[in-house]
Amino acid sequence: MLFFKNAAVRYVVLAVLSVTPLLAGNVHGHEATTVQFPPEVEGVKKGEFPSGASGFAVQLFPSTPLYAPYIADPHRVGFGLQVLNYTSTEIPHSGNTRFDLRTGGQFGLLRIHPRGAEELGWQISLEGGFNSQFDIDNQLDNIGWDGRYGLVVTTAQTPNLSLKFGYLHDSSHVGDEYAERNGRLRIGYTREELAAGASWLADGGWRTYAEYGHGIVLRNGNLQKPGRAQFGFEWQQPKPAQDRYRGWYGAADLSAMEERDWKIDVSIQSGYRIDTVGKTWRLGVDWYTGRPPIGEFFQHTETYVGFGIWIDI
Repeated sequence: MLFFKNAAVRYVVLAVLSVTPLLAGNVHGHEATTVQFPPEVEGVKKGEFPSGASGFAVQLFPSTPLYAPYIADPHRVGFGLQVLNYTSTEIPHSGNTRFDLRTGGQFGLLRIHPRGAEELGWQISLEGGFNSQFDIDNQLDNIGWDGRYGLVVTTAQTPNLSLKFGYLHDSSHVGDEYAERNGRLRIGYTREELAAGASWLADGGWRTYAEYGHGIVLRNGNLQKPGRAQFGFEWQQPKPAQDRYRGWYGAADLSAMEERDWKIDVSIQSGYRIDTVGKTWRLGVDWYTGRPPIGEFFQHTETYVGFGIWIDI
C-alpha cells in the first residue's frame, strides 16, 4: 500500500479518514422517528421478521453488538485517533511521538432473538479494519499497518453472560516510507486464527472477559506460534434506564502470545463515554507496554502514554 509523499496531501487524507465515522452512523438515523406503526409493521421497519410461532424474531443488520468490544485492547478493530508519546521504543529508527490511526468496526448481519428481548439471542457479524502508525518525528512517515477482518458469531443467553466465536485474519505490512528510509524488509507476518471468548457483566457496571485464540495459518512459521490469550476488566457508570449512556469509565487489558514466550502486555485506559444513535464515543488517555500494534514488529516491546478519541459504530 502506497502513502502520499507530499506532507500537505497526507494531512488532508488523514483528516478525511478522521471524519469518516461522523457520517457512518447516519444509516441509523431513521430509528429516531416518532411515527407510530402497528407492532407487526414496526418490527418489519426495524428489520425484524417473525419466525412463525416459535417466539423468535429475525433482525437484519442489527446496530448493536451482543458481545461488546474490549475497551482497552490496543489491537481492537474500530475507529480511533491517538497521539502517542513513547517513553520506551525498540522499533529501529522510529520517533518517540507517533500518530495512531484506525478505521473499521464490527458490522452486524443478522440476529435471531426472543421476541421483545433484542439484547439476547444469536448474531452473525463481519469484522474489518485498518490499523496504522505514522511517525510524527519523521515527517509522518508510515511505520506500518495491519489489515484485519473476520467472521464473528456471538450469543447472549442472559443479560450478564455473552460468548464469542470467530475466525480472524491479520495481515501486517511495513510502511513504504519507513522501508525506503531504513531498508526494512517485510517478514511476512500474517495470522489467521480461531478465537473464543466469554464476557460477564456484573452489577454496578463491572465487566470481566477472557479470550483465547489459536493460530491455524501462520505465514512465517519460523517466527510465529499459534497461542494467544487475553483477559481484562472494565468499569462504567451504570446506564440510565430511560436514556442513552454517558459517563466515566476505566478499563485494563492483559494479553500474551506464545510467539513472545507468553510475555504479558498491559493496557490501561480511562476517560469519558457518550452514546449517540448508532455510535459510541470515547475520549480518554491510556498507558500501554507490550508488543507494537503493528504485527511486523511483534518481537519488540514498547511503552507509551496516549491521548485519543475512539468511535464504535
